[in-house]
Amino acid sequence: MEHSRTAIIDIGSNTVRLVLYKEQGAGIEEFRNVKAPLRLNRFLDESSVMSDEGIALLLEALKNFREVLDYYDVTEVECAATAAIRQAKNRDEIIRKVKEETAFQIRLLSGEEEALYGLSAVLKTMPVDNGLTIDIGGGSTEITLFENRKLKYSHSFPFGVVSLKQMFIAEGRMKPKEQKKMAEYIQSELSRYPWLQKAPDGVIAAIGGSARNLAIVQQLKENYPPLGVHGYDLTLDALDRLREELSSLSYSELEKVDGLSNERADLILPALEVFYQMAVHTNANGLIVSSRGLRDGIMLERIKGGQYKTAADVKRNGIKRLLKVYGHDDEHHHQMMALMEKMVNGFEKEGLLNVTKQERFIIEQSAALFYLGEYISSSSKSRHTFYLLINSLFDGFTHSEKAYLSLTASFTNNSTLKQYLEEFNGWFTKEEIQKMREYGALLKLCYSLNSSKRSVVQDLDVKEKQDSILITVYCEGNEMAERYQSVKQKRQLEKALHKEITLQFKQK
Repeated sequence: MEHSRTAIIDIGSNTVRLVLYKEQGAGIEEFRNVKAPLRLNRFLDESSVMSDEGIALLLEALKNFREVLDYYDVTEVECAATAAIRQAKNRDEIIRKVKEETAFQIRLLSGEEEALYGLSAVLKTMPVDNGLTIDIGGGSTEITLFENRKLKYSHSFPFGVVSLKQMFIAEGRMKPKEQKKMAEYIQSELSRYPWLQKAPDGVIAAIGGSARNLAIVQQLKENYPPLGVHGYDLTLDALDRLREELSSLSYSELEKVDGLSNERADLILPALEVFYQMAVHTNANGLIVSSRGLRDGIMLERIKGGQYKTAADVKRNGIKRLLKVYGHDDEHHHQMMALMEKMVNGFEKEGLLNVTKQERFIIEQSAALFYLGEYISSSSKSRHTFYLLINSLFDGFTHSEKAYLSLTASFTNNSTLKQYLEEFNGWFTKEEIQKMREYGALLKLCYSLNSSKRSVVQDLDVKEKQDSILITVYCEGNEMAERYQSVKQKRQLEKALHKEITLQFKQK
């Protein structure tokens, strides 16, 4: 892209939103988000003509967005419109007025394009190879089926949360018979497409504000760790319980539900019904929630670079984005990865560690991010690293992987690890925690072997000597700082492995 800052205006049926992005390597970073919950779908009359009032509200919001763009000096803007404008018979008039009064050129997306951009965002930010995506808007619902990370089928359904509410809910509280009719309608629509009989691998990636909001509600009920909603598993059982608990509430009662946005209180029940019926119909495990969607898909398509052929590619791009955001030292993190690889290979060769392929990948990424919290303060780098990582948006990682990585990349000693693990009670086995301790201690030793940040250490050799371990460190240049710190820090690894470690430094 020509500019480092770019904006997307998303004119949806429920919300009109301006999002400002910074390009971060092969990824993107949102830095401002302004929305106007206009519910444009309600301004379509029986003939699908948008009223003057609806057009005026849209123009007012877009003029406000223009002021925001001018303030941040952002000139590269894409303005995309979905179902509400797509369904309006006077859409040409709307597009013309927007151009004349705001200078924004609306790009009218087809239902298929809308679905494809949502899928693109999922495939570039989540570790899924096969499955379905669902994006519920105000006036339409886009569903895709993908296999081996390639689109196979897609369809734009002519219903969304606003239109379903208008069709089935007459008053301020949904009645059981209204819910039954809505469920039957959704099932009849889904049944028209044979490819929706089963979700590949039981996966449904749910895109959009309704999915995110339901995830927040459920996380608060579970006292879930602060890992964000991207990649959160909203199980079928959880959907069923939410449906049972929320369906009988009035709109005023829904507004008081912890985590539920007031703006979505009257729309969350149609969304919940679609998600539940979709999961049941396709025999899915539930939903994997994506905080990335249409806007991110458009942005990611515009950025050159980045490989997304496999889930591992997505994870590596996610790590690169984090390193870029927090200004990490490239030479240092490459040295950390190189040292950790040599350490793991040496310890594994001597039979001191048994590392799975998945663990090796996580260790590699933990090495890149180790003590990233130095970005905030070097004196509390472990604590800053832990809270920075668990609260960051991790593209490509499951929540369990994100927690594992955060715990190893912030390791300082066993007591601190136990303290951090209190956030994840019951998540990991004793064996997994012991491995975290071993890998974390190895990472800390590698960190000490680059304490001067000069990449003095060139090679390592690991040998087991009866009840002890000899690590020969080959250097180029003065290794005084590395020698002092590594001799001091090796005790954490000695405690984890119950073996004495001797460090021997040699000039290469």
